[in-house]
Amino acid sequence: MSPGEIDPTVVRRHLVTIRQSVEVLRDHAGREVAALRENAEERWTVERGLHLCAQNALDISTHIAVGMGRDVADYASAVDVLADIGVLPRPFAADFRGMAGFRNIIVHGYLDVDIEVLHQVLNERLNDFVEFSKLIEQFLSVRPIP
Repeated sequence: MSPGEIDPTVVRRHLVTIRQSVEVLRDHAGREVAALRENAEERWTVERGLHLCAQNALDISTHIAVGMGRDVADYASAVDVLADIGVLPRPFAADFRGMAGFRNIIVHGYLDVDIEVLHQVLNERLNDFVEFSKLIEQFLSVRPIP
């Protein structure tokens, strides 16, 4: 892919995964944190679903940033680029960039995944992925992409 090339098919495939994951996660939201602590299958489902949401959102961010000819050193900076080019509102991007660290902890296991954090993201941040998806769709709808 060269600068200026954003493949909407790739981006939309990631968006579908986010939507599907959010749908599954909504069935698990609203439960007590004990459900995650005591039920390994519940915890695995939530952890995997949140991982898919974060990974796909960050892959979209990187794809668009690179497609716009911008270098990105890491996932958080890819989110920053989306704010710089007007895809994401700056306050949203400033908050959402934390998903890069959350994703790294889940994927690389730098630390044991904090069940309280999983519960918090599930119950307080799930709509961030919905909002992110909406903003990306808006970007795709106004950008002339061959």
